[in-house]
Amino acid sequence: TTGLLTADGWKHLVLPAITLSVYQLALIMRLVRAEMLEVLRTDFIKFAKARGLSNQAVYFGHALKNTLVPVMTITGLQLGGLIAFAIITETVFQWPGMGLLFIQAVQFADIPVMAAYLCLIGLIFVFINLLVDMLYYTVDPRLRISQASTGGH
Repeated sequence: TTGLLTADGWKHLVLPAITLSVYQLALIMRLVRAEMLEVLRTDFIKFAKARGLSNQAVYFGHALKNTLVPVMTITGLQLGGLIAFAIITETVFQWPGMGLLFIQAVQFADIPVMAAYLCLIGLIFVFINLLVDMLYYTVDPRLRISQASTGGH
């Protein structure tokens, strides 16, 4: 009757999820807005509008693609911050998880557990950065063009 996969478990997950996501979401939204305003002032956007493309095609087809590269970088870095702040959120909402394990390991000076936790967090950071780098290739057409012109090397 209790646990994460029950209705009660999902109800108890709402506030911690909001706590962790609101700051991150606000930062990303401000970054997207600033980048879009910068990209919309460029010449290729003016040319796209002069060609008679609709605003939706210009915004989503041209401007948003050029905005995504810095946004993906910051989002990848913010995921690391999300992991770090999860320890505090787990403690405040008394949701036992990896954060509680780490805090208990610090309290009892359990060096192997602390080392394993920090290695796991480092591995997660490396994986997130690898994922972001692979997403660059799919989002930024300039990377595909430069690789094709060098013969795939």
